[in-house]
Amino acid sequence: MKHLFKRAATLVIFLPVMAACSKKGDTTTPQPSSATVSGKITDASGNALPGVTVTIEHTVWYDNYVYAVTGNNGEYSKQLPDKPEGSWTAKAQIERSAYGQTYKFDLDPSSTDAFDNTKTAVRNFTWKLSGLRPGTSTYYGAHVDIYAFGTDAQMDKIKLVLTPIENTLIDGSTATVIEKTLEDVAGTFMVKDIPVGRYSVKAVYPGKTLLLENRHDNEGPALTKEVVFGKNGTLGETEYNIEFWVKED
Repeated sequence: MKHLFKRAATLVIFLPVMAACSKKGDTTTPQPSSATVSGKITDASGNALPGVTVTIEHTVWYDNYVYAVTGNNGEYSKQLPDKPEGSWTAKAQIERSAYGQTYKFDLDPSSTDAFDNTKTAVRNFTWKLSGLRPGTSTYYGAHVDIYAFGTDAQMDKIKLVLTPIENTLIDGSTATVIEKTLEDVAGTFMVKDIPVGRYSVKAVYPGKTLLLENRHDNEGPALTKEVVFGKNGTLGETEYNIEFWVKED
């Protein structure tokens, strides 16, 4: 009888502890705190971006989010929940369709620091088409990947010249000619951090005439090829590229 009582008491104590530790199935509506996170979202020229969703995520508790959406002035504000305690981070993305593709872009935060629900936080975001992502070695821009096929040209001496086909980039800013030399990035030769737009590209090398051929169409090699960035190979959610063979004429 004593054994039965002890086992029953253990179950009575154990089950509430498990319920308190588990998040799954918890449908409690979080109560707002007195703290807010707010900010403004703009493009690189400072123009307000309305209708952008800001995701505010708890740094510890899995699948625990609150959301805010920017108004016509590009501003947002969200009251943080009282529970769970701990810290939060904010991130924002924007989606645009162009050139027959749909692109999703991470927006550049004014700070990547976490914040908690005991004081007000400000997190502004900017839509940048190029530049380093904070805290990483990756870039907001796309990349052009080049693979040698029938040439003995030294890959890191090949220069790509990208000339805009349209006057503006995907964000409406002015497109310009870009000249960059290939570099070896983890075994792939590429030019990186190219703002998403529509270009023509040619490969330049001293003493040789080089042709480019898109690895994913049947149009054959040419001196110049069109560049429309997409997803080729294993890429991150907001990473875009295009791939060419480089050959000698």
